Amino acid sequence: MELSTWKVSKLQKSYIFLKLVDLHHRLRAETFSLLAQLKARGRLFMDFKEKIYPTILVILQLGSLIFILITGPVIADTISGFLIEAVGVFLGLLAIYIMRPGNFNIRPIVKPDGVLITSGPYRIIRHPMYLAQVIAVIPLVWESFSYERLAVLLLLIVVLTIKIHYEEKRLIKHFKDYSEYIKTSKRVIPFIY
Repeated sequence: MELSTWKVSKLQKSYIFLKLVDLHHRLRAETFSLLAQLKARGRLFMDFKEKIYPTILVILQLGSLIFILITGPVIADTISGFLIEAVGVFLGLLAIYIMRPGNFNIRPIVKPDGVLITSGPYRIIRHPMYLAQVIAVIPLVWESFSYERLAVLLLLIVVLTIKIHYEEKRLIKHFKDYSEYIKTSKRVIPFIY
């Protein structure tokens, strides 16, 4: 059974695409601005890992998501695909709601006044927003399969894994309770990883 009534119009798809491209361009502009500032200060190498590297990871992440969204349907065609995608979207929105928008950063950099959240989905996994992205796009790649889309999905998974490791090193330094939190939760996949 097809969910053709759930198709996103070309105008809506164009709007989503333009919003994602705008965010991508703003992050890219921020990266180039940081590069210019760091070069002027002569600290390019020292600050690369702390300021530019996280932005590059986000650009790769958003670029992967944009590619998947513009090269196929935005909403899965089958009921099972739609339900899987809906679970991903729900998990992502729940994670954002519990984390509170002011408490996290799109780049894997800890906010100085950030608060460690260990409730809701964070009780079981430490990075539900990353898991939500993968869950939401898997049915899109599966239902409109191409090797290019599969490669981009795998790139997204690799980039998110790198972001997780990068971010957790900083979270351990920033939150004294984070080491204990690691013992009681998994990174992304409940009870496994």
